[in-house]
Amino acid sequence: MEPNIPIQRGEEQSKVIKAWKELKITKVNNKTQKKLLDISEWEKKKTTKIESQLARIQRKMDSKKMEKSEKLRSKKAAVHVKAQKKKADVQTRRAQEILDAEEEAARFQAAGQIPKKSSFSCF
Repeated sequence: MEPNIPIQRGEEQSKVIKAWKELKITKVNNKTQKKLLDISEWEKKKTTKIESQLARIQRKMDSKKMEKSEKLRSKKAAVHVKAQKKKADVQTRRAQEILDAEEEAARFQAAGQIPKKSSFSCF
């Protein structure tokens, strides 16, 4: 508590009031500055913690993304291998059917016969 200053008159009173006011303003400014520094420190601490959490989550997401990508690349490779096998099977079947048709045509030619089932609609 401030000690009571006896009431003075005139210029002296004005000087005392002015000094009191400046002291009060200085205290308020110092108190405000300390609170602002405390708030800045609190904000920095919280921000650092949040950024750390974000970085951890990002690393987890990157890791999961890499795992998923690798699994999908593996599936894609398996599909490609399977498709290649199916294509090879179709080509093998095609070659066999052409060979069968040529052999059958040679038999008809040798026997002098005309096939009963004609795939040509013009004959």
